[in-house]
Amino acid sequence: MCFSGFHAGNLLGLILSPILLITFGWRALFLVFGMLGGPLLAMWMAVVPNHPPASIPGAPPQTGSTTSSSGSGAASFGRGSGAIRFGRGTGGSAVSTPVKGVSVGQMLSKSATWAIIVVNVVNHWGYFIYLNWMPTYFVKALGFDLRSSSLMAFLPWMVMAVGSSLSGLLADTLVSRGVNVTTVRKSVQTVAFLVPAVALMLLSQPGLSPQVAVGLMTVALGTTSLGQAGFVANMSDIAPRQAGQMFGLCNTFGSLSGILGVTAVGFIVEATKSFSPVFQLTAGMYVLGTAVWLWLCTGEQVFE
Repeated sequence: MCFSGFHAGNLLGLILSPILLITFGWRALFLVFGMLGGPLLAMWMAVVPNHPPASIPGAPPQTGSTTSSSGSGAASFGRGSGAIRFGRGTGGSAVSTPVKGVSVGQMLSKSATWAIIVVNVVNHWGYFIYLNWMPTYFVKALGFDLRSSSLMAFLPWMVMAVGSSLSGLLADTLVSRGVNVTTVRKSVQTVAFLVPAVALMLLSQPGLSPQVAVGLMTVALGTTSLGQAGFVANMSDIAPRQAGQMFGLCNTFGSLSGILGVTAVGFIVEATKSFSPVFQLTAGMYVLGTAVWLWLCTGEQVFE
């Protein structure tokens, strides 16, 4: 659900960017989007709590690894010396005991982490190519003007925003019906990579009409949104108490891949005068990423 906002930002940018660019020039893009960060940061600081709540309204009774300290108004989460405790200090304010972290080396020593890293690298390679080069592809290869290019690029991102929310609903429904978590993560991510691989291979063929090309791009980009219920959700599966750390680690590799991919596309297109090699390379990476995912992924908890 939260990633829908992430993708909705791309939609907003695609609508506003050509208007700002044509009306006020390229500097307006940086000024407007930069200034929007201030109110959003203020809202974040005002809304997000400093500490996790000691209890969650409407949550089921806590059992097993979650215990309540009798008479103290405190609760502990987890097992052993690494448990995290929340309670009330002498002034009635919430206090917490820090959790003993898992080192980067420990995370990198597990194959489940590398499954997420590899898929993250592949996903971000494709994602940032779509984000940065799709309008150029529509202009150079399909003959759209700048305004039409942005409007045509709107459709794939809209599908991706909707698919991001639906992917979570689909995965949760399957798990609630008794499907193994590992099976759900593997299946959803496989679809999220192999369908775009087929779409990109078709997209690399010459002589496609603009309508078909936009349709294939929509399928490719929209289907990758299922990965939100695949490799993204899997971070919380294997490291529920270190999910933020796991996300930061894996996303670092993914971001570096995105930087490399955007740069590489420029050289490839300049050398070949075509986007076809880019689509074929990305499709191949999707297939490779799927193979690694099916081999290494697990839905079981790895880090305590």
